[in-house]
Amino acid sequence: MTGTPEKTAIVTGASGGIGREVALRLARDGFAVVVGYAGNTARADDVVAKIEAAGGRALAVQADVADAADVERLFRSTLGAFGRIDVVVNSAGIMPMGPIAEGSVEAFDRVIATNLRGTFIVSGPGHQACRQGRPHHRVLEQRHRQVISRLRSLHRLEGRRGGPGPCARQRAARS
Repeated sequence: MTGTPEKTAIVTGASGGIGREVALRLARDGFAVVVGYAGNTARADDVVAKIEAAGGRALAVQADVADAADVERLFRSTLGAFGRIDVVVNSAGIMPMGPIAEGSVEAFDRVIATNLRGTFIVSGPGHQACRQGRPHHRVLEQRHRQVISRLRSLHRLEGRRGGPGPCARQRAARS
């Protein structure tokens, strides 16, 4: 970690996967990091502990990205703890795997709510901050072409087993 953080980042989906790695990397680069997570408090606390053990500053905030009130609280908590938001990494996502025949409309709706609607809800406050004339605010969405390309290919190959939700979300997000 590099001394006292001068910048602050919010990372959604930071309790695991790509979001976790992004949060740890931003902390190594000197950012104070808000670890946004939906439900696994222990995993989020573990990420915070790793950042703090390396000399960084971090805060875990539970927020369902599909819920606008939760996202508003995530941004308010970040500003309250660190006084500014410089980067927002929208990495939250779900991908339930199972045959379409065994899938449910509720599971499909949850995928769309988290992966598509959540992207919209999280991006809004970051863009709003930019429009308010604060040049230190930026929004960085999770757009690693290789990762998305591989996931998209996997869904095309295994769409029947993987379910319709991830495929629909990828297509809708590209539109």
